[in-house]
Amino acid sequence: MCEPLVTVLLPAYNAGPYLRESIDSVLAQTFTDFELLVINDGSKDDTADILATYTDPRMTVVHQQNMGLIKTLNKGLQLAKGKWIA
Repeated sequence: MCEPLVTVLLPAYNAGPYLRESIDSVLAQTFTDFELLVINDGSKDDTADILATYTDPRMTVVHQQNMGLIKTLNKGLQLAKGKWIA
């Protein structure tokens, strides 16, 4: 797969109630030149289980110990492959 034009960065901490809707919304976009980078920031709910149900090749999941939002976003910026970050 070529480098995506856009990286959609989605930090997730105990996001179970909203995660599936958020991911499905991104994956359903008509613009398809993107990667969805989801960083599970040490969630203690069903976030990891929900993420495990997705197999879309545009989606990358990273699991880490809880580091807080700012450090998680910074890690996402380091891992992003897109020219633009959303």
